[in-house]
Amino acid sequence: MIVSEHTLIRTADPDDADFLLEVYRAERPKAALLDGRREPVLPSRDELAEMLASKDAGRNQFFAVEDTAGRVCGFCGLRGVSIEAVFCEVMVLLIDPADHAGPIGRETVQFLLDRAFGRMHLEKVLGTCLDSEPELRALLADSGFVSGGIQRQVLYSGGAWHDIETMARLRPAPGQGG
Repeated sequence: MIVSEHTLIRTADPDDADFLLEVYRAERPKAALLDGRREPVLPSRDELAEMLASKDAGRNQFFAVEDTAGRVCGFCGLRGVSIEAVFCEVMVLLIDPADHAGPIGRETVQFLLDRAFGRMHLEKVLGTCLDSEPELRALLADSGFVSGGIQRQVLYSGGAWHDIETMARLRPAPGQGG
């Protein structure tokens, strides 16, 4: 458990399934919730609880983000961690899009970067966002991520085609901070 000024970040558990289901049911699609074929999925509450109880959730570094009042306001994690290739992908799944622009979003991304660069000694962190996630894109850009390119019209959802952008951040050089 990591306690910051505005957040408490802890390992997600099966009791968080209802909150995670809320993220999946959001009106706008989220890049972090697409499957391997870049298609949206809508699991049941029981499937999410089972996933959160499995060892795979721990291996994928999946965490619940709470505000100072103890309200679950989202989830975050590292996935696709490759120690050999020294990179991973960050997932930031905040329930309220407005939280991306505030301290909850900043502390969540900083937690993930500290984990990736400090604890896991990775060299590169990737993040993906759909054009329907401008708040996430701004949060990543404000956190030092730079665009690696946009794939046009890769997802059809809600009656429209969506672009997906991949952003990257390299490990800071020694003495340059995080």
